Amino acid sequence: MAEAHWAGIAQDDLPSVSTSWITYFKANPTIALTLLLAITISITRLTSLTNSNSKTVNQDGLKTPPSVPYWLPILGHIPNMAIDADGFVKRLRSIYSNGIFVVNFGGSRHNIMYTPGLATALLNQRTSNADSEDVGTSLMIKIFGFPANELDKYHKGVADVTACYKHIMLEPGLKHMVDRTAQLTKENINNLVTYMESPVDQMPWEKVANVDVIERNGRKMVEANLLELIRDFCAFTANPSIMGTDFLNNFPDFFDGIWTLDRGFLLLATGLPRWFPIPALTRAHIARKKNVEKCMIYHEQLEKWSKGEPTDTKWTSLDNIGALEKARIQVYQKHNWSIRARAATEHALMWAANANSNTLVFWMINRIYADPSLLAKLRSEISPYITIVKDDSTSLPITSPPRISDIDVNGLVNNCPLLKSTYVECLRVDTASWSLKVVKQDFVLQSRDKEETQAWLLRKGDYAHAAHDLHNTDPKYWQDPMEFKPDRHIKYDRDTKKEMADMGSIRPYGK
Repeated sequence: MAEAHWAGIAQDDLPSVSTSWITYFKANPTIALTLLLAITISITRLTSLTNSNSKTVNQDGLKTPPSVPYWLPILGHIPNMAIDADGFVKRLRSIYSNGIFVVNFGGSRHNIMYTPGLATALLNQRTSNADSEDVGTSLMIKIFGFPANELDKYHKGVADVTACYKHIMLEPGLKHMVDRTAQLTKENINNLVTYMESPVDQMPWEKVANVDVIERNGRKMVEANLLELIRDFCAFTANPSIMGTDFLNNFPDFFDGIWTLDRGFLLLATGLPRWFPIPALTRAHIARKKNVEKCMIYHEQLEKWSKGEPTDTKWTSLDNIGALEKARIQVYQKHNWSIRARAATEHALMWAANANSNTLVFWMINRIYADPSLLAKLRSEISPYITIVKDDSTSLPITSPPRISDIDVNGLVNNCPLLKSTYVECLRVDTASWSLKVVKQDFVLQSRDKEETQAWLLRKGDYAHAAHDLHNTDPKYWQDPMEFKPDRHIKYDRDTKKEMADMGSIRPYGK
């Protein structure tokens, strides 16, 4: 009888060979697991590579966006984002030049677009096609700690909560908030650094900035972490116009938690648990818990105050909370939101009001002082709108430092084009804003830009991101995109015969 052979092994010997391999793997589970992982990763890579190209779906040339291959099943591109998010997406921008590509986060598909035309088309979509409400709800739970069992109340009340923003976006609330912030700026600016060596005597923003008082060339100086110093100075100066003074007086370390949460923002958004072995994720989970607990204490006292009940002795100045906060309390009570739900919503507000804007102030100061010529020009430009006086009326032997007596906010906003252009350039270079929506049904995304003729089919259940920061640093749109040019956005307005600066295609904070 003729023998059948496979790979040089007789057919009768196959069972014994299989048994030998099974015995070997049982005796060496580490090798077996390694081999299994290698096979799984290889199959995942080959499968994702096969599906990576754009596919034409009809005779008119409509295509699906190209997908980025990945190695790890389920996780997809999460490790790439955790290791180097900025470098990863910028490399993809150079590979996928059509302005859109798809990445995989935890098994979900995310369409990332970066040209102004596609971004505008996404942001202007009907809510029946793509909506951010579901995204907002998910972020409220995963990032800010909103209780999932109160989603019915959230959906019924969120429109009323959003409507409260009129109190800081329209007059008279806007003017009151700006005036109060300007007043606190005048009061606090001379204490940006106090030259006090003991933390007991330092201002709250100094305590987090590793302030070190030194003497150099016979002069007293301060070395400090400028980012943390400026970021917390802005927080302590701007937020009392919203939350009142008691909140930060009682929780001076609150913003430490906000910065920690911000560093783990994208990781929290994936829904990964606290025990997952990514340190930034674990720290963000812990920070979220502490942040919400502090906001709960705040709202427990606000509830008493709003009903005319006595508050704890540490909460005796709740009368000075802002109009926004007063309006939100009424909405929370109207919809019977729990203290936990209110705290999570306030948590989200504090992140939104501080995470981007405070850091941007640092970058502006850092870049302005790095360029002596720019510093001199800006000082000259703003000088008519900032009044500085020196009080010599005191009889004390100590010389009083100069102080700001008046800030003309309207003049700074409307008559300082170089200042505004510097601000816009900082937005372009130093912020990384994205807009996110959920695709509710299949629809065609088409840019109105004449140079972008390709239409893209976005599928129901996918996510769609407008990655504004990828546009902001795209060499196709900006000459020397990574170079900071403070006057880049200044234009001459023929109607007013004045130099002006505008946002152009820059979308600050994803708006």
